Amino acid sequence: MKKRSGILYCITAALTGYAAFYMMMQTVNGSPFPWWGPIMLGSAILLMVVGIRSLAPRLTVGWAALIAAATPLAICTDFGTWPLRCWVFAAVLALSTCFLLKAETILKHGDVAAFALSLVLLASWIAISIGTFHTYLSKPQVTATAAALVVLLLYWVLTLSVVIRSGTTIFRSR
Repeated sequence: MKKRSGILYCITAALTGYAAFYMMMQTVNGSPFPWWGPIMLGSAILLMVVGIRSLAPRLTVGWAALIAAATPLAICTDFGTWPLRCWVFAAVLALSTCFLLKAETILKHGDVAAFALSLVLLASWIAISIGTFHTYLSKPQVTATAAALVVLLLYWVLTLSVVIRSGTTIFRSR
């Protein structure tokens, strides 16, 4: 069961991380909520680390933090530069990984990190969904297509699946 959860977490993280990165790269002047992109990307990276840790349970917290920190640096490498904000983002992700995995160990409930991260991802999809539906239903100019709504539905299904899967692990009686 842990392996299936890890695969679900990694798939959700990969798709959500791609969507967050794509949305961050689309806006030149900034979006109305410029902080949601990095939060969403960071949550996706952390969910990926939690998924990898579910697939490889012997992975230590230090290695998990290193994977989390290396991911934004690898993304910045693609652009040919490592600005200070990339280093800060990598450090924040490393510290967040340590905090989440240590909290999960202290609470002795599995998937606490996945549950918390999936709730953050759900919150981020709310504003995006409202904007997409508003654009789709507006009559003067239709820039959102039905395909965009289907993709949005896929993200909701994946994220809700992670919430339900991790939530059942946390809240079931021992």
